[in-house]
Amino acid sequence: MTDALTASGRASRPVVPRPVITEDERVLSGALRCIREAAEAGRPLLGELPLAERLGCSRQQVRRALAVLEQQGIVRRSQGAPTTVDPLALRLSSRFDARVEYSEVLARMGYAASAEVMSSGVGELDAKMATLLEMSAGTRCIRVRLRWFADHQPAMVGLYTLPLPVGHRGDFSPTDSVFDSARDVWGEDIAWEVVTAGVSVLGPREAQWLDLTEGGAAKQWEVVGVTLSGRRILHSAELHHPDLLTYSFVRSIRPPWSVAGN
Repeated sequence: MTDALTASGRASRPVVPRPVITEDERVLSGALRCIREAAEAGRPLLGELPLAERLGCSRQQVRRALAVLEQQGIVRRSQGAPTTVDPLALRLSSRFDARVEYSEVLARMGYAASAEVMSSGVGELDAKMATLLEMSAGTRCIRVRLRWFADHQPAMVGLYTLPLPVGHRGDFSPTDSVFDSARDVWGEDIAWEVVTAGVSVLGPREAQWLDLTEGGAAKQWEVVGVTLSGRRILHSAELHHPDLLTYSFVRSIRPPWSVAGN
């Protein structure tokens, strides 16, 4: 495992490259940040002109960004009235039931996302994880621990385990997307994930990772990635900051439905 330290005692670790974004994407992310702040404060969004000044862009760029967000239902606009934010639609920007890269989840909430590789290496599956992944105990695997930041604040730490086929050399880049790595290793994409959510009490190490108080609580996810052929090729154990993001999901209600008054 790699975990180099500098003379100051702070980790000197590989940084996951940030995706290159267009100017319109930058403006959209900035608008989402302002929208999140407005929703948290319970106030209308800034007008187009002050919003353009804050984001360092043209008024036309702000209009395009707001049009996209209006289509998503996040903002509501009407002529002559302040632009308002729908907090329920904003919650669906980070949906529990929709898998995207974590950097995109943070960007959808208006955060500047970054990540570092805390440790990486090749190991073996223990008996418990091997049973869960329907592999043999002792199967060689890649393990990568990543820490994600939202505006430089620790947001999530994930330990990703990718079992290796027999004969695979174990060559990998810890800064690559774990989903891309899984596809490269197994030759097929992860089609869905089984997510088990819970709460974890933070020990001293975990509290330090998330810059929280020891003994406090963090959201905990265990995720198993499954391919269309049924292979279970990725396991992740994630600790999420309890307050930075609120995850939502849409739950269907089975018919027959009743209608008030009938």
